[in-house]
Amino acid sequence: MSRLAILALRFVILVIAIGAIGAQAFIVPVIAAVLAGSSDHPEVGLPYTVVGIAIIACVEIALVAVWVLLSMVHRGRIFVAHAFGWVDTIVWAAAAATVLVAGLGAHIYFVVEPVIDAPGVILVLFCLTILGGGFTLLLVVMRSLLQSATALQSELEEVV
Repeated sequence: MSRLAILALRFVILVIAIGAIGAQAFIVPVIAAVLAGSSDHPEVGLPYTVVGIAIIACVEIALVAVWVLLSMVHRGRIFVAHAFGWVDTIVWAAAAATVLVAGLGAHIYFVVEPVIDAPGVILVLFCLTILGGGFTLLLVVMRSLLQSATALQSELEEVV
C-alpha cells in the first residue's frame, strides 16, 4: 500500500474521529432530549444518551484498531499473529454497536413509538441493524482470509 494512501486513510480516520467526538458531545444528547420530550416517556433521555454515546464509542474503538492495522501495513507486517487481535477488536466493536442499535430500535418500537409515531426512526434503526450485522459478518470473512494469508506467508518464509 502506498504511503499516500495510508496518509489519506489516516486523515479520513481523524476526520471521522473528530466528528464522532462532536456527535457524542452535542448531537446525541440533543436527539435523546427530543425523543424524550416528544413522548410520554421523558425518562428515556438519559438512557438513550448513554446508548448513543456507547454506539459511537464502538466506532471510535474500531477506528483506533484500523489506525494500528494501517501502521502494520506501512511496516509490511500485516501477516502476523498480532494483527488478529486488532481485527477481533473491530469485529467485537461492530457486533456491540449492532446489538446496541437493535436494542435501541426494539425499545423505541415496542415502548416509545406508539406515542411519538416515528416510523422513520424505526426504519433507520432497522436498516442500521441490518447493515451492522452484514458488516460484522463481512469482517469475520475478512478475518478468515487474513488467517489464510498469514498461514501462506509463514509457509513461504519457511521455504525461502
